[in-house]
Amino acid sequence: MDAASTQPSVAFAAPTPGATVANPVEIVIAAANVEEVEVFADETFALGPAWDPTVTDRLRYRFAGTGIPRTLHVVGRVGGIEVARADLTITVSADRCEDRFFVKEFDARNVDPSGTVDLPALREESLETIKSEVAALQACGAGITLGNMMSLLLYEGGFKVGFFNTRCSENSYNRTSSNCDVVAEALYSYQFGIGGIHTSNFHPCKGGAYTQMMRAKFLEKAATAGFTAPSIPPTLAQRFATVCPTKTPTAVDYYLLGAHDPFGIPKNTTGNHLAGNGVYPLFTPRMSIALTFAELSGSCAAIDDDRDAIRLFGGGDASYGQTAKQDQIMSFYRNFAAASCQ
Repeated sequence: MDAASTQPSVAFAAPTPGATVANPVEIVIAAANVEEVEVFADETFALGPAWDPTVTDRLRYRFAGTGIPRTLHVVGRVGGIEVARADLTITVSADRCEDRFFVKEFDARNVDPSGTVDLPALREESLETIKSEVAALQACGAGITLGNMMSLLLYEGGFKVGFFNTRCSENSYNRTSSNCDVVAEALYSYQFGIGGIHTSNFHPCKGGAYTQMMRAKFLEKAATAGFTAPSIPPTLAQRFATVCPTKTPTAVDYYLLGAHDPFGIPKNTTGNHLAGNGVYPLFTPRMSIALTFAELSGSCAAIDDDRDAIRLFGGGDASYGQTAKQDQIMSFYRNFAAASCQ
């Protein structure tokens, strides 16, 4: 065997040397005959834990320092000993104000003491989905802005991946001090996910064509995200019959009626159930955000501005049509931009 073919080596396959690239940066490593690789910035700052290059060849990282040259290096190790190294200098483009706003608020509101949740990946998934959904509404004719739509999501769900509000005092179908879920229909009056999506949007017997459209979108987005519900358990089928005896339950109802059992979302409180990410569909950002903006998609051509969008999003809640509430919602991004993006 040629000695060169067994020589440990690492190299940056992307980005190219001297390139100016957008945040977050996709770093691709070519490695041979090493057990692990690790990427650093400015010699000592690790961009993440070391990894096995036979499992993946890339790392995605959002840089805080932008607009200046950044020196990176990658090391390859065998038995914990460095055996290869490569260097690269790139410039990371400055972030848009909206990106900085989202990153700041997301990072402040999603904390995982267990260390088991890949929050950076969830942050980027969420940010990309918001941008995509807003762009689709704009292409349809909606006169909305990214910053104010981010403010709406922040107001509704706090940018929390596993946001939930199951407070009985706010439940439309059983407004009691506790045990509101004894009434099965109460589970169609919760809020879930980073979009703060209200489960009344999926009521099987109310809302007519609109809720049926939203139920269909739920199934579509859940399937795309890899969720497949089992057959409806008899206990949930019985609960469903008390809500809508004329219909047949689907996966939508399995996930909503099963929110507490089997999915373990706490009762009569509010918080961020990060353990539900990847387990509960509405705690998957790309699904929650898409379903939230679906509430506007049917009227996109008639939305003249952000105030219109907020009013329509509020549905039957007349307060969303009030200037004072609209100003309150839009103040999140407006205040950030005024202080940080001049």
